[in-house]
Formats: sequence, C-alpha cells, structure tokens
Amino acid sequence: GIDVAKYQGTLDWEQVAASGMDFAMVRLGYRAQADGQITADSNAAYNLQQAQKHGIKLGAYFFSTAVTEAEATEEANWVADFLAPYSITYPVAYNCEGFNDPNSRQYLLDKYQRTSIALAFLKQIENRGYEAMFYASKNEMTGDAQWQVSRIEPDYKIWVAQYPEKPNPQTEKSSYEGIHQMWQYTRTGQVPGIPEDV
Repeated sequence: GIDVAKYQGTLDWEQVAASGMDFAMVRLGYRAQADGQITADSNAAYNLQQAQKHGIKLGAYFFSTAVTEAEATEEANWVADFLAPYSITYPVAYNCEGFNDPNSRQYLLDKYQRTSIALAFLKQIENRGYEAMFYASKNEMTGDAQWQVSRIEPDYKIWVAQYPEKPNPQTEKSSYEGIHQMWQYTRTGQVPGIPEDV
C-alpha cells in the first residue's frame, strides 16, 4: 500500500494499480498551525476518485493540530463529510506531528491531553461509521514516550512509522514492540505512476 498527499504530485493511478498496489491511505487535509483553519489537501479528491476508479482500496488520514477535544471532534466530522461520496474499506487515521516545536499550536499540551484529543477524534470517526486508526512514529509510542498508547491500543488500530536501514522486504516487520496493524516502512519508496518519493 501507499500513503499519498499533494507532496507526491499528480499520480497516474492506472500505472499505480498496474504496479500491484492494493490500497492507498490518502491524506484528506490538515488543520493549519498558524490560524487553526481546516484545509483540504489539494490532491485529496482527485486521489480518492482515481484510486477508486482503478480498483484500489481506500483508507484516509487527517493531519491534526487540535488543541481541544471539541476541535478533534470537528476534524473527525469534517473528515467523515469529505469521505461520504467514496467507498472507504480501510481505516481512517489520526495523524499528529510536530507538537514539540515551540511554534506548534499544541506545544504546551502534555501527552495525557494530546492522547485525550486523539481519542476524541477516533471515537467520533467510529461514531460516523469508519474504522479508526492512530498513526505515530515508533519512538513516540514506545513506552508511552509521547502518547499514552496504552489508552489507545485497547480500542483502536495502530499505524506505526518506523524506517529501518533496509526497508521491506529485506526487513520483514517493524521493530516496534507494541500491537500494530499497519507499518509505514519508508519515505523514499518508488512506485510507477508516482512522480515523487512515496
């Protein structure tokens, strides 16, 4: 499978499908750091439409900078509304990064608060009829370092980002020891029909 956003350029989904990709996790949008506005990824609708047209199974994710549970619920509702026209059979993931940057809206939140916000998103996505998933890096999740994964793992699927020196298939599985259902193993993948690294 692949994780795609506007950064991958305009994909030739016919080529992507022919290359053997089974599923795509499509970035739908993000909440901006500066003003907190929710914005759609400029390629999201195209990616969803074309992937679906070429028989690729679809999941999705949203890049959150929510600072309250209410904002996270708002994000989940925006995501569910965006996805309504499409056939989504893979999970819908909550993605939150950069919170240790002093310029982040979330800079002063502790891991308990961040986890509660993530759980509000995941719960609402599930309420709207989608399978919810939490995305973070191995280092952020190991030992509940930056997230209280122990509060998330019992109820929701986990997507771990961990990039070994030799990616799959040379490295068969993630070294993250927590329960997880999806593994992002490289950020420099090459797939026919995708102009940029994926």
